[in-house]
Amino acid sequence: MRRFWVPLGFFLAATLAWACGDKLMLVMGARFSQIKPLHPAVILAFPGQSSSAPVIRSLASQPALRKAGHRFQLVEDSAGLDSALKTGKYDVVLADLSNAPQLTRDLASAASKPVLLPVAFHATRQEQSAAQKQYHCLMKAPGDSENYLAAIEQAMEFKIKEARR
Repeated sequence: MRRFWVPLGFFLAATLAWACGDKLMLVMGARFSQIKPLHPAVILAFPGQSSSAPVIRSLASQPALRKAGHRFQLVEDSAGLDSALKTGKYDVVLADLSNAPQLTRDLASAASKPVLLPVAFHATRQEQSAAQKQYHCLMKAPGDSENYLAAIEQAMEFKIKEARR
C-alpha cells in the first residue's frame, strides 16, 4: 500500500509545481511596456545641444511611452525651458547629464517641483553610478522603451517619496 502513496505524492507535487511555475511564467513573461505604469508623467524634455539630443527628441514619438500615458513637451532652448517651468506643471524634466548641474538650480525654483531625470548617453559605469547617486534616477541611452519606461517610473516614485517628506 505504501508503494502506491509515494508515487502518487510525487505526481501531485509535480503537478502543483508545474501549475505554479506555469502561472509564474505568465506573470514574469509580461513585458513592462504592456503594463500601465502606476504614475503617468507629464515630462518636459530639454535636448539642448548635447550628444543625447536625438534620443531625447525621439522619446516623445515612441508609441510605448505614449501608450503608458506619459505626455511630453519638448523645448529646444533655455529661454523656452524657463518659460515652460514658470507656466506649466511638470513631473519630470528630461535632459542630458551634462546639463544636469545647471538644471538642478532652475528646477529648485519651479512651482511644480519636477524631478530631474538625466540621460546618460554612452556613459561609463562609473559616470552612471555617480549620476544615479546624485540624481536618484537615471535614464541610460541608447536603450529600449522598456528601460526608458522603468527610468520614468523610478523618477515618479522618487517625486512621490519627496512630496511625502
